Amino acid sequence: MTAKHEMKKLVEEIYAVRDRGDVEATLALIGENCTFRMVGNTRLAPFSTEASGDSFRQAITQLITVWDLSNIRTAGIYVDEDEHMVFAHREGEVRHIPSGVSFHTEFVDKIHFRDGKPVKIVEFVDTLQVAETTKMIQVA
Repeated sequence: MTAKHEMKKLVEEIYAVRDRGDVEATLALIGENCTFRMVGNTRLAPFSTEASGDSFRQAITQLITVWDLSNIRTAGIYVDEDEHMVFAHREGEVRHIPSGVSFHTEFVDKIHFRDGKPVKIVEFVDTLQVAETTKMIQVA
């Protein structure tokens, strides 16, 4: 199998366990040296600042336990084998577990690989929707 196929397969597996809400299985597939950042204003910290190590683990754990992505589907995956990078377009119904609020959304993950494992995840989401749903900002 090609590296391209392996990267795509691993991303699909990560999404499958993440969408089931399995924190430990998700973290096991990603590896311990990975970083995460949600693109957006720094007021969305800690998610909008690059997290690694224990902060990475805490951010991923919080995302999985607070956001239900069981009704999200992967619309497309593009693998850039030369750059060791995957872009994944996902869409569907997201539910914020604490508030029970659900909404339709789309987002893109950019996942950088080294030695067959993700080492950096950058997520592009509707940060205004996230901030409103989590009450970080009030809707006018």
